[in-house]
Amino acid sequence: MPAVEFHGVSKRFTLHHERARTFQEAALNLLRLRRNGSSEEFWALRDVSFTLDRGRTLGIVGRNGSGKSTLLKLLAGTLRPTSGRVEANGRIFGLLELAAGFHPDLSGRDNVFLNGTFLGLSRREMAARLDQIVAFSELDQFIDTPVKHYSSGMYMRLGFAIAISVEPDILVIDEVLAVGDASFRQKCFTALADLKAQHKTILFVTHDPAAVRRFCDEAIWLDGGRMRGAGTPDDVLREYLATSRTGAGTVTTMPEHADPLAVSSGPIAIVGVEPVSQAGRPERHFRIGEPFGVRVRLNAERPVDAVSVGVALHRADGLYLLGTSTGAAGRAGSIAAGETEITCWLGAVPVAAGECTVSAAVWTAGGEQPVHRVARAGTFLVGPPRLDQAGVLALAPEWASAPGFTLGEPSRSVEIVSNREDQADSTAARPEGAFNARWRLPPTRLTMGKGEDEFLGPGWYPPEDWPPVIRWTTERAVAYLSQDEWTSTVGLIMCRPQHEKHPAAGRILVDGTLVGEFTASSPALEPFTFPVEPVSGRREVAVEIQVDVPMLPESEGTNDDRRLLGIAVHEVWLE
Repeated sequence: MPAVEFHGVSKRFTLHHERARTFQEAALNLLRLRRNGSSEEFWALRDVSFTLDRGRTLGIVGRNGSGKSTLLKLLAGTLRPTSGRVEANGRIFGLLELAAGFHPDLSGRDNVFLNGTFLGLSRREMAARLDQIVAFSELDQFIDTPVKHYSSGMYMRLGFAIAISVEPDILVIDEVLAVGDASFRQKCFTALADLKAQHKTILFVTHDPAAVRRFCDEAIWLDGGRMRGAGTPDDVLREYLATSRTGAGTVTTMPEHADPLAVSSGPIAIVGVEPVSQAGRPERHFRIGEPFGVRVRLNAERPVDAVSVGVALHRADGLYLLGTSTGAAGRAGSIAAGETEITCWLGAVPVAAGECTVSAAVWTAGGEQPVHRVARAGTFLVGPPRLDQAGVLALAPEWASAPGFTLGEPSRSVEIVSNREDQADSTAARPEGAFNARWRLPPTRLTMGKGEDEFLGPGWYPPEDWPPVIRWTTERAVAYLSQDEWTSTVGLIMCRPQHEKHPAAGRILVDGTLVGEFTASSPALEPFTFPVEPVSGRREVAVEIQVDVPMLPESEGTNDDRRLLGIAVHEVWLE
């Protein structure tokens, strides 16, 4: 027998746009509504049907107002459907809203017993669970305080602790975990994993795709009260995240040709743009200082004279790095009918570690605008970074000193790599006194893709947009953060795909001191937290990630990624 069944369930609300201040106004408004129909019907759910078997976890996704909370309230019995049928087989506990089910004037202890009464449990049964609830919620100092003085996080702690202690058959969670701190969220996720192991049925509403991928066996997508998708979490999330909303009830994607010049308007068309190595082979991964070029493949309907071809480089965040053309160099030429190609050799890769894109355009005689332009047609990655400099550019600095200042010999670890056979260790220790590229005090939290480059040490690859943005580490990677005097936790959000074939285990060190070990057991991003020693004043610390067994990406199809990868990181923080 399924644990939960929805059969054609719809829920309608009536919206009143005028608020009655007296009983007489309410009576008049009722008559007025019947006469002129000024009320508005709102359908929170429309014909929703699904079945969830016992022991399964269902993730429910959708934008605000899509009907997710209404669905859970119907299941919990706090609302009744307008039409259709809801069936639940087992005892339900719902974490629907913060403070729901709590009496504000009663203490946390009294509210524990009150919630037990709602579930049909005796006072003796709840008393046997009280110590477990207090210990899990970490509210022993406040358990006898009226809950009206609780913060949102304290409400969530107590509600979740009660939920897992009463061992419901069906647990319903509506985004309440979003208000908890990182350490307690991880504790809750561990408890949810234990419930899954006990074959409990869980319905989980969240805006966090990683949580859906991590915990859920199935997923549904609600949009405007209707089910837009149902199936595996990966399939549903792929469809949900690939769309963008422009208004109620409509889902649109970006137009195929947002650039009006992306379609050829002349006798010449660009049919391919690709970064190439010094050997002329298509290449997507370069190291700083490695020679490279951009190849543009063209197709001409007929012979054309006075043709100019241009290429451009942009950083992934849109920064315009370079633009050049044969016309600007005074070398416009002619093209024969059919397919041909031209390559712009740009010399050594001039930019620091990061993701870059290549664009191309072609002009004919007298044209101010190109007859065809292809923006961001190819992507290439640069990295890892040199150890002696940071920023946008990767130059070849030379130092000259006057008498009285004697320069030391350059370290091998900071030389620019000039060929692919030269595999300098990107995680090598910095020479004593080496520039660490930090001109200001680091923040307490680094989120990848948000200007974090200045605060990353060796061992990081360029950012990649999954979403969200992540950076892969090598076998060892270092990030620099500020630790405040009240800080007691270091946290990371990270994962390692292909975890079944290549499980990730490693350690986290803060200023060289081991604070914890980790095992990435999920391909989805998940939080990890570890205790750190408090300090008496604000200071800068180095957070080091060590991975025992790095991996090479599996070569499938056109995948030419041969980087040695540690673990994918989205955030690092101290709190």
